[in-house]
Amino acid sequence: MAEHGKGMVHVYTGEGKGKTTAAFGLALRAIGEGLKVIIFQFLKGKSSTGETVLKDMSGNVKIVRFENEVHPMFLPKKEFNEDKLSGQIEKDFSLVSETIMKGEYDLVILDEINNVMRSGWLNVEEVKDLIKKRPERVELVLTGRNAPQEIMEMADYVTEMRSIKHPSDRGVRARRGIEF
Repeated sequence: MAEHGKGMVHVYTGEGKGKTTAAFGLALRAIGEGLKVIIFQFLKGKSSTGETVLKDMSGNVKIVRFENEVHPMFLPKKEFNEDKLSGQIEKDFSLVSETIMKGEYDLVILDEINNVMRSGWLNVEEVKDLIKKRPERVELVLTGRNAPQEIMEMADYVTEMRSIKHPSDRGVRARRGIEF
């Protein structure tokens, strides 16, 4: 395991494209320096996205995608059960907390955790508690729109992605390999 000093907290938020991309870029850099990385992806379900190829590139990265979590915008309205989703997220966050507290990983990415908190499916206080109690050397990244203010105040880095122009504004659909 490479030594990188005291771990810091990063927040990538905002309405623009690039939050997950930035987190995966940091993961790639960390892997290149011999750091051990784990990425937890909330609300992505079983969907296939290009970034998961990273797990095949290095033995120093693990990607955990919670298959029972699907963002409501990807479900027909009648299939969405908010209580069930919230309960699943709570269960999954327990696994996340356990893993972080073991201190086996140098860099931990919680992809889409900001959306989970903002939607009320996970209590912000639980995430704040994890930030405070994590092993000192663990670097922690939280991505997703609408990062809670109190999380941003705790962070060492806060980056807001702002969309100036995007093809979706013209009705262009998301493209495999570019948007996902």
